[in-house]
Amino acid sequence: MACVPLLEHCLPAGLALALALAAPVVRAADPVLLVTSPAALQAAEKSGASFARWIGQAPASADGITSNQALMRAPAWQSIATPLGDSLARIRRSDPQAGVGIARYPHRLFDARWLASPDAFFELVGVANRMDRRPFQGGACGETRLVYRLAYRTAAMQSRLPMTVNVELRGDAPDADGSCASTARRWQPPQPSMPDEALGRWLVSAGGPLAPQRLAPARIAQITINLQSVRWPSAVRPDLGGHAEYMLRAFRWNAGARRFDMAPLENTPDVARLKASAPLRKELRQWLQQPANLRALDEATLQIPEKFLATEAISVAPRGLARLANRPFAQVFPPGEWQAVPGSRTLQSPQALLRRLDDLSCMGCHQSRAVAGFHLLGVDRRGASRTFTAGNALALPHSPHLQDELARRGRYVHAALSAPLPDPFRPLAEPDGTDAAPEKATVGASCEPTRITQSANPWLDRAEKLPRVACEGASSVCEKTSVGFPGGMCSGPCDPQDKNGTCGGIAILSDFNQCLAANRPFGECLGKHTRPGKLRSCSAQQPCRDDFICAQAEGQPEGRGACIPPYFLFQMRVDGHS
Repeated sequence: MACVPLLEHCLPAGLALALALAAPVVRAADPVLLVTSPAALQAAEKSGASFARWIGQAPASADGITSNQALMRAPAWQSIATPLGDSLARIRRSDPQAGVGIARYPHRLFDARWLASPDAFFELVGVANRMDRRPFQGGACGETRLVYRLAYRTAAMQSRLPMTVNVELRGDAPDADGSCASTARRWQPPQPSMPDEALGRWLVSAGGPLAPQRLAPARIAQITINLQSVRWPSAVRPDLGGHAEYMLRAFRWNAGARRFDMAPLENTPDVARLKASAPLRKELRQWLQQPANLRALDEATLQIPEKFLATEAISVAPRGLARLANRPFAQVFPPGEWQAVPGSRTLQSPQALLRRLDDLSCMGCHQSRAVAGFHLLGVDRRGASRTFTAGNALALPHSPHLQDELARRGRYVHAALSAPLPDPFRPLAEPDGTDAAPEKATVGASCEPTRITQSANPWLDRAEKLPRVACEGASSVCEKTSVGFPGGMCSGPCDPQDKNGTCGGIAILSDFNQCLAANRPFGECLGKHTRPGKLRSCSAQQPCRDDFICAQAEGQPEGRGACIPPYFLFQMRVDGHS
């Protein structure tokens, strides 16, 4: 007699079907893909997911936070902080205009003292299910990623800074049948909707994806760093609306030495070494042109051998992939050395092949539909100081690219519940835009289009002005690139009737910067030296255009805000924090 397994018993198939039809349908909760709720993340920190766990330091306070001063006592943090400090010192030596502070230096440098400050700490801003990374983790069901962001708190002020640390953990081993169904089920919470704190506690519970055994140091695949190393204001680079550089690093855990060692950056070529060695460049090209590697490139699972890779990289903003510094493969290989790959999904021309390679590099990734070089910045935690949130808070915790990516990752994890090997294909983070329709010149649109003249040295990039676009509306104005609005921005008087716009504060540039240079609190400068203006409304469904950020705005509900240049937001710039 045919039967269907049910709770380890075997019932006749007909009876089992009748019971199933009679019973109420209980839908399993969807697997968690990304957690950004501050309440959930704080609960997870208190229960063992604090940054100190990876450094070998016990949390120093009840909220699970350890100061960077305390972290600096540990060799593990010294092994990360010291090379970062060395790189910043190298920038300072090579650029006489670079230094810490607004009053003295036109090129504002990240203050390395934050890495050991008693006022600074790293807070958990995101937990990501990266089962889709299975092709990159042999013998494991992808990765779990914990993203921490640098923040500080003093008696007068608290804010965050443009630096993230990403702890990448190897997932559990596949099931006996080679699938990752058990791991996918482990990301399913016990009920479809859980209060934030309960969700955080479940994450670190014995059966949760962040259970103690899954947070062991042996699980660390690598730790990656992204920090804004230097920022030039628009007064220094008026043609681009400013310039910023982001330091990208990777570190691997050395269990024997109890420290982290510098590691190669995934799929990021050592441009200088490859340019200097024709044989090495030829070897890499031949390796990439192997059929199996072209297939992996097309589906975005390529893993370039470490001998070709860099251990340090810099991404630059604004203007994303229009800057050659963000396209390392385009610097190494001319298009004439490549051919289209018939039947591929992304390699339809030599230029498309190079674009796909750049898309997989660290700098290409971090500057594709990103938020000033970041894809996950986290929700602002509320504090006692009003200056923390007033004019200094994000409306969305992630980039437009990550918002779109979540749908793809969700499909992968759902497929893993039943399929041994789901399709890992990832589309380009940023299409080439050749077929894009011109944007209407309404609020928030570009009104000063430019053409970038590229150079491998981003300091030599130039933006050639094209004819200005007339903004729609009789009272509209074009906020200029030269005062910090990359590409210009259509604005005008605040209009409550405009469904696409919201009223926001626009900094009066010289007065605002003079206020910060005088070490006045950010909130005071914001209150005294801004003017009202119409900004584009934004949400996850209505992202800002490239090089703008969705910031919280007065009168907007949670999850909605206004589009402004990212460096108008205090937490997105290295300078002005004292």
